[in-house]
Amino acid sequence: MAKRNTRPTDFKEALARVPWTSRGRDTPISRLARSIVPVGNQASVPKGDASLHMAIQDEAHEHIGLDIQGTAFQAGRGKLYTCWHVIEALRFQEREAYLLANTRLNGVPAQRPYPFAAIAKYYDMRFEDGGPGIDAGILICPATETPEFPYEVPPVTWGDSTRVGVGDRVLIGGFPLGRQMFFANSTNRGLIQPSFFDGIISAIIPAIRPGETRLFQISSVALNGISGGVVCDPRTGVVLGMVTSGLTSGEIDLPITYALPSEVLRPFADAISFDVGDSEPWK
Repeated sequence: MAKRNTRPTDFKEALARVPWTSRGRDTPISRLARSIVPVGNQASVPKGDASLHMAIQDEAHEHIGLDIQGTAFQAGRGKLYTCWHVIEALRFQEREAYLLANTRLNGVPAQRPYPFAAIAKYYDMRFEDGGPGIDAGILICPATETPEFPYEVPPVTWGDSTRVGVGDRVLIGGFPLGRQMFFANSTNRGLIQPSFFDGIISAIIPAIRPGETRLFQISSVALNGISGGVVCDPRTGVVLGMVTSGLTSGEIDLPITYALPSEVLRPFADAISFDVGDSEPWK
C-alpha cells in the first residue's frame, strides 16, 4: 500500500494563491460585457438611492426579483437597444419595467435596477409611415450617477457590418434563459452577468421585397432571454448586430440565430436625442 505524503502547509499556501474572486483577465469581450444589461419586470422596488443598490456579496442578492425578459445594450448616452418584442413584454403602465445595471456600493461591486423614461420603436426611413416593422427599439434611461453610485454601463463601439461575409467568426452575447440562468448552480447564485456563444456567419439574407431588412444568419443557438443581445467581433469586441430570433424544431433549439446588422441599427440610435432638463439634450 502506497504511503501518503501530504504537505498541508504547501496545500494551504497554494489555495491562498487562488484568485477566488477574479473574473479573469481583461479582454475586448469582457469590456463589451459591461455594456450589456438584462431588462425585465420587477414589482415593489424600494425607494431611495442607496436602498436600490445590492452588493453581490449580500446573501439577499440572489433574491433580487427582476423577471428578465430579454437583453439590451448601451448604444449611446441614455439609449439602450433591444428587440421590440422584448419591449412589448415589459410592464411600463404598471411602472415595473427596469434594467439591472452594474454599480458600486461603498466600493464593493453591486447592481441596481433603473426604470425607463420612454421608448422609441424603430422607424424605417424608407417609408413615410415608418415601415411594416423592424424588430428593434430604443429604451430611454437617462441614468444619473455620482462618484458614490456610478453607472458602470459604457456605450458599445460599433463595427462596420457591411464588411461582414459568410464564414466570418462572431460571438453572440446576452442573458440566455433569463433569470433561470443565474440559479442553475448551488453556488454563485444570483450573480448576473452576460454569457457569450461562438459561431460563424452561416448566411447573409438580403432584402428581397419592400419592407424587408438584411439579416445575418449565425450558427449558434439563441435561447430565450438573449433577444436584444449583441453580435460582435471576437477579436475587438465591436458590435456588428443585434440578436432578434432563433429557430426551433419542436422543443429543440437549433443552431440558427438571426440578427439585424449594425448598419441598420446605428443610424436610428444616432438620430435620437432627448431633453432631461440639463442645458444640452442627450444625443
